[in-house]
Amino acid sequence: ATLPAGPTITSGAVSVQCNRAGGRVLQSSGDYRLAGLPSVSVVPCDGCAAALACFDALTASFTDCVCSCRAGGVGDACLPFDVPPARAGGGGGGQDCVSGVTLTESVTVGGGQATACFDSVVFSGPITVAVDLRSMDAFADTLNVTLRHCVLAGGAQLRIGGLSESTAHLMPHALVNMTNVTSLEGTIVLHGAMPLNSSVLLANSTLRATVDGSQYVPTTPGHEKSRYGPALVLDGVRLLSTRFVMTRSTLVCGGGSCAAILVERGLGVNLSSVFYMDNCAVNSQTHVMYALASGLRVFGGSVFSIQNSLWSAPSTEYYKGAFVFGDVAVDGGSVLQIVSSTFRLGFAMLMATTLTVTGGSWLVHRDNEFRTVYVVYVSRYDGVAFRDRSVWSILYNDFGYGFYSPITAYMTSGWSPTSDSRPIIYGTCNEIKGSPVKNYRSELNIVAPVTALDCGTCTVGAVCFAARTSSVSGCGCVCAAGGYGDTCLPAAVPDGLGPLPLPDANDTEVRCVHGGSISSVDYPDPGVRGLCFVNVTFTAAIVLDLWSFDAPGKTLNITLLQCVLMGFSIKGSGARVHVSVTSSMLDSGALEFEDDFGASSQILVAGSKLLSTSSHAIQFPSFNLGANSTLLLLDNNMEGDTYAVHFPDAVVVDGSGIIIKGNMLKSIKRGYSSESAVYYNDVDLKNGGYIDVENNTISASIGIFFLGDTTVSSAGLLRVADCTFTGSTEAINSALVQLYDSVALQGGAQWRVEGNNVSAASVLSMPFSWYSIELSGSGTTVSLAHNRQADSSKAFAKITSSGLIVTSPAQFVVGCNMQGEREVSYDGVFPEKVVVFGCGTCNDDAACYMPGTESVDRSSCSCSCKSGWRGASCLPFGVPDTVVPPLPERAVDGDTSCVVNQTLTSLALNMWKTHHCYVGVTFSGVGAALTFSFNSMPLHLPINITLTGCTFRDGAALQFVGGTEVAESAGVLIRVSQTVMRSSVVLFRRVLPQHCDIAVTEVDAVQLPNSVNYMLSVVKLDDVALSASSLLVSNVKARALGYSGYGLYSTGTLTLVGGSSLYTRYCSFDKYTHMLYMYRLIASDRSVFALLNNTMASGTSFLYQYHDLTVSNHSVVRVVGNSGSVSYAVFLSDSWTVRNSSWLDWRDNDVGVGAMFYYFSFGGSVNIDGSSVVTLTGCRMGSTGLYKSPLSRIDAGYGFVAGCLTVAGRVLTTAAELELNGITNVTTVAACGECTRDGDCFAPLTTAVSDCKCQCAAGGHGDVCVPAPVPAGPPPPPPPPAPPSPPPIGECISDMVYPEVAQAVGSGLSWLCYRNVTFSGGGMILTVLIGGMTGDVANITFDGCTWRDGAVLLLAGDAHAAVESLNVFVTGNTFDDALLSPEGDFPPHTNITISGNRFKVTRLISRSGLDIRRPSCVAMNELVVSNDSAVVLSGNVFQSVTTSSSAIYVVGSVLRVSWHSLFAVVGNTFHMDDGGATVIYLGGSFQSSSLDVLNNSAVVIRDNVASRPVRYFILFFWALRVESWSAVVFQGNDMQGSLNVFFTNYYTYVYYNSWLQLSGNLCRESPSDAFAYAYPRVNLRNSTVSVSGNKFISSTGTPKVLWILLGSSDLTNGTVVAACNTVNDKEGARYSIPSAYNATILNCSDPCTLAASCFPAYTATVSSDGCACRCAEGGHGNACLPVAVPEPPSTDGADSCVQDVRVDVEVNAGFGTSVVCYVGVTFAADVVVDVESMSGSARNVTLVNCT
Repeated sequence: ATLPAGPTITSGAVSVQCNRAGGRVLQSSGDYRLAGLPSVSVVPCDGCAAALACFDALTASFTDCVCSCRAGGVGDACLPFDVPPARAGGGGGGQDCVSGVTLTESVTVGGGQATACFDSVVFSGPITVAVDLRSMDAFADTLNVTLRHCVLAGGAQLRIGGLSESTAHLMPHALVNMTNVTSLEGTIVLHGAMPLNSSVLLANSTLRATVDGSQYVPTTPGHEKSRYGPALVLDGVRLLSTRFVMTRSTLVCGGGSCAAILVERGLGVNLSSVFYMDNCAVNSQTHVMYALASGLRVFGGSVFSIQNSLWSAPSTEYYKGAFVFGDVAVDGGSVLQIVSSTFRLGFAMLMATTLTVTGGSWLVHRDNEFRTVYVVYVSRYDGVAFRDRSVWSILYNDFGYGFYSPITAYMTSGWSPTSDSRPIIYGTCNEIKGSPVKNYRSELNIVAPVTALDCGTCTVGAVCFAARTSSVSGCGCVCAAGGYGDTCLPAAVPDGLGPLPLPDANDTEVRCVHGGSISSVDYPDPGVRGLCFVNVTFTAAIVLDLWSFDAPGKTLNITLLQCVLMGFSIKGSGARVHVSVTSSMLDSGALEFEDDFGASSQILVAGSKLLSTSSHAIQFPSFNLGANSTLLLLDNNMEGDTYAVHFPDAVVVDGSGIIIKGNMLKSIKRGYSSESAVYYNDVDLKNGGYIDVENNTISASIGIFFLGDTTVSSAGLLRVADCTFTGSTEAINSALVQLYDSVALQGGAQWRVEGNNVSAASVLSMPFSWYSIELSGSGTTVSLAHNRQADSSKAFAKITSSGLIVTSPAQFVVGCNMQGEREVSYDGVFPEKVVVFGCGTCNDDAACYMPGTESVDRSSCSCSCKSGWRGASCLPFGVPDTVVPPLPERAVDGDTSCVVNQTLTSLALNMWKTHHCYVGVTFSGVGAALTFSFNSMPLHLPINITLTGCTFRDGAALQFVGGTEVAESAGVLIRVSQTVMRSSVVLFRRVLPQHCDIAVTEVDAVQLPNSVNYMLSVVKLDDVALSASSLLVSNVKARALGYSGYGLYSTGTLTLVGGSSLYTRYCSFDKYTHMLYMYRLIASDRSVFALLNNTMASGTSFLYQYHDLTVSNHSVVRVVGNSGSVSYAVFLSDSWTVRNSSWLDWRDNDVGVGAMFYYFSFGGSVNIDGSSVVTLTGCRMGSTGLYKSPLSRIDAGYGFVAGCLTVAGRVLTTAAELELNGITNVTTVAACGECTRDGDCFAPLTTAVSDCKCQCAAGGHGDVCVPAPVPAGPPPPPPPPAPPSPPPIGECISDMVYPEVAQAVGSGLSWLCYRNVTFSGGGMILTVLIGGMTGDVANITFDGCTWRDGAVLLLAGDAHAAVESLNVFVTGNTFDDALLSPEGDFPPHTNITISGNRFKVTRLISRSGLDIRRPSCVAMNELVVSNDSAVVLSGNVFQSVTTSSSAIYVVGSVLRVSWHSLFAVVGNTFHMDDGGATVIYLGGSFQSSSLDVLNNSAVVIRDNVASRPVRYFILFFWALRVESWSAVVFQGNDMQGSLNVFFTNYYTYVYYNSWLQLSGNLCRESPSDAFAYAYPRVNLRNSTVSVSGNKFISSTGTPKVLWILLGSSDLTNGTVVAACNTVNDKEGARYSIPSAYNATILNCSDPCTLAASCFPAYTATVSSDGCACRCAEGGHGNACLPVAVPEPPSTDGADSCVQDVRVDVEVNAGFGTSVVCYVGVTFAADVVVDVESMSGSARNVTLVNCT
């Protein structure tokens, strides 16, 4: 708004202040210039100036904003004449009224005035207009505050009051009149005390607010952050001889915690005051009146009355009431009455902490209808008190069920009258659930005695306020002095109250909305009997609760015509309703009908398009259809993910009907038999009730699915007719009708399945034999006739003959059903009791519904119907004619703007637009899921969806959802780039439109365990089909923090057709199980699937193929250039088929020591025809993983190009070498560095190969001439720095920081040396390939190196290595949260020395190919030490600060030591915190064992120190085998407490001159269970078990030294010796050894025995005292072991401090040790040092430089 022409200023000035133009305040000269005033002097809105306030010619001075006049100046402005005051606004107002304006700024009024008046004023925006009674004229006779025809909107607040009780006595009485006020998200606040003898009136007004829209902020301490959305606030209101009347008004409050009236700082009604809510309707989702931490007090002869009102608060939350206060007190001859009102509530009407009625006061509940659990709920059990002959009258009330409970309706909660309380309670003519109340205790839960009066019996105490009543005449009260009104109340009753006359017809209209967009539906006003929406677009999900209608006895009408829905739910209230949803469509969500729809209701859904990404398109939860009602689903297109039509709860159709006719019904999921187009739970049809499913086109696994019992009785009818059904080949029991429980038909009921056309499925299926179909009673009939089944390979019907029970005269009629062109044979399908007829005959019961048939003309097989029966079959129902307009036409939103730099936690998308753009937006939480549904988009126009630099976190998924069929499109471009994802996923579902160009690039993803995205995937494909489209996933960097999930996850069938492509390239994945999990893949018709140049730090496989893969018709599947430490490159669980000139390309993948393939079953192989090619070249692996040829079925002319494969460090170059590794049927052996057209290019589209570059023919694309365009994307990330080359012999790689790479070294070398090198990071895996080394003597040295932050040193053994001997030295290294992993079968003459190293672990360190389940320092798998070899761990220090850890962990396969070999753990120190650790954990496998020591070999665990208590020192999870002149020695170890020191969890076998010795160990705290526990038994053959010389210190009793649970049946010359084991330096140790072992128990005073201290098999003699061993030939050392054991280096002074690590888990330290020490440690979780549980008289706890 501007001035059309500004004033011409020749002299003088224009001053301006606080003007508005275009809806905004003009603040500067520039603002005024734009508005048409070029030269002005601007005075701020809060300023003042003489030029604006005074007439200058007659003004003497201007001081403090006040004009002082000269002679002749009159009035405030010094005008030359007197003028009447101007009105503040224009039109309609009275004198001194602000009228006809819009207020947009906050203001305080009333200063010095006696009147504040607003007439037709709009209070707009989040402003506060305050009427401050304190500042008004204290000397006036009356203060007047008036609002007439005003509107509060946009969060506006009107505050009236401000007096304290002390100042209220000093002010004149106030008259506050608020009439015809409308509030939309506004709030009226009354605060403070009202002056004596005041009046407050709120009349004929409508106040609406919501929790989200209201701007009111509570001021009660502790509640400032709460939101209640009040329409009216009573803040510290005190009524003193004052009338407060709220009448003929409506209050509406929406939102989960809303309160229509909010009370703060208590409400007091005193000095004969009155508070009346009369003729009001209050509709609130939760509370009507809610007091914050305060109470209600009615005293001093006052009245608080709720009368003639309707309250609706449908909250079903526990402990949520409508009328909520703390303490409620009625005192001093006062009255609290609830009269002539209706309450439809949830948990309670009045909720209070205490209810006290004293001083001869009166509590009244009269003539009310209560629908709630409790009318009065007092939380304190002793909180109800009636004293001083106070009375409670409960008269003429009707109690019934509310929203919260369908079974409970009480007057009160449980309470106990106090000892000084003598309640006087009258009960007269009350009803509960339609019956008179007879017992007030049992029926209404009133525990105190009630004086029950018959209807019509009246006494003064029951019906009148006795203190002000002189007598009662009939049932009328005769008042004494001071008594007012019909019941002689103690305060005057305001005029104009009482019930309103019945509304006229105009007040019961149906309210209609035509056109536009709305996001919510308000509660209807009283009397409104329906809502109508025509061509409306809903922008949010709507829940319409019919309980919100107040139109008793009326038929409610709900109409939606040509609407667009985002989820719409209609909840029945039991009232009669007509619902029509016609020609409407779903953008998202589902259509739902819930709860009770009363008798003679009709629900019609017709001509609508309900395509939903939810599990269902239309759902009927807890659905109950009243008698003579119908549900009609006609001519719709309905599609859901699992169901189209869903009845999740039992359905009872009693004399009513459900008709589903003429619809397209689809279920998207097709693999499971419960996924159906129409789903019923229990069904009960009776008294002529019917379900008719007719003339529908159905596509699903199951057409109509009946989960629970189906009962049809008393002339009920269940009919499935004339449907066209396409089943699923993926479902086991695909059928038109499936019964998942029993069916019973009786009393003339009928079930008819007739005239249907079925393909790829059965017509009828009952998959379980224990269910049955039972027919009984006259007229009861099942007709299965005239159905046609296209696929004869499917059973027509699957019902066991024993499952069909027909009791005459009921009959089961079957006939004229066709399979293809032949009539179905029923032999073996149905029992002989069924009636069978052929196509050439007419069966009356199959042709006609006989109850409605007058006669049957058998010549034409036609039916003549009785009067009132309909259709060709004489059915009891007809389908009404419906006019179905076309679906709504929608204007396409062409807005191309972007949403920029916002944080969204919830959103609703407008799908009907062409451009969606988000830049720098954060989507947070599952409520911010961004879902694009192509079915709801204008695909006839190009669609552009762009997300750049966005963040998705906490489960905020990005979803793209297609349909069930390929949709034509003008092109869909999707770009998701530079995106951060935190526990979120990009999801593609179903069949995408044609011509999609999709790229998901440059994603940084972190997936947290236990997150919403439970599969921990970055990109998920759910039954995706691409047609002439491309999908690129590129440059994704993803890591999971829980070692699980799939980086890319494809469920269902991934289908690529019509030249489509899916590329995953340049991605990196860390701690995922599989890079890509694919259920099934079909690539056909010139399509390409490619997994290229990706990396995976660890995991199981690059590609996991669960089901079959088919590549055909000039298509290509490529798995090329991927690298990582995974167990397998390709995990095949089913067959791959390559045919019709297609190509399967496996090249240049590097899995380190993993295998190329893993075959789960014999089906896991490749079937290839004669025109196709498979390439397998250039890959690096530990093994091929093949036990048979990768090609199973081959046709002549096929191509298999293989070669240049590096297996365990050796290059396979010949066909013979390939065959030794399972690669057979090779047609071309590829040489390294050479390229061929067939092996390196897609040959059908390649003309030639030059310099290993493919030259493409027309239609060939990219570097290998694939048949579909290669999508463009960002370049590959820069390569990591190259690791150094291996050093020359005699030299070392030294003094450097190694790049974080996964590297395999050793091939072709005889020397490797690393000195003072730092290896760090989870991607740092250095693999030494022993199998590739050469030379007479190979030497490997790691000296003084540092390994940290997840780095792994893997020593990969290979027994076939071309070396004569191997020496490995790992000495003086530091492993901080790093892993040393010797693995595999080492060659003969191997010596591995692991000595002088420091290991520290705070978390589990993973390693690909190894299922490590506990934090460990050294992890071994399949370790074989044989043929004069030795592995010695000596002089190392192991530290662990995490739970359930191990220092040495044998993971998945047996540790095997054989043929004169040694495995020794000697002289090490173990600091294992938490008490739950196991020092040496030997896992192994059930198929073999945990440890095998064979053929003159030894395992020695000697002279080690465990400084902290542990659970076990050494644990054998599976069997321990010591055989053939071998020994296991556990000797000289020093340890703290434990459960068991030496524990065998499975059988122990000591065979053939072998020895198991546990001797000379010191337990400074004796084990709580046993020192050595052999479970369940020990098997001995010519061998010895010796437990001797062990020392125990115990303060809790005598420990058990050796415990063998059970006797053995395998004892042949076996000896068990226990000698000189002492407790506290005394003999007396306990043993639990079954007698079968005939154990020898020796005391310390007994002579030494050879078996206790010497290996008998290699001991020639003993010394004269029998304590020194003299070895025979081949015996070594003091004990004559079969191999020599090196002496350990000294570990004296080994520091027990944990140093320089980060700890991310909670630490519990101190148990059983005297020292706790941390130096330079960063704790990211709590550390708890339990000093009380520490040991020793001096206990030291040290933390130095920790964070």
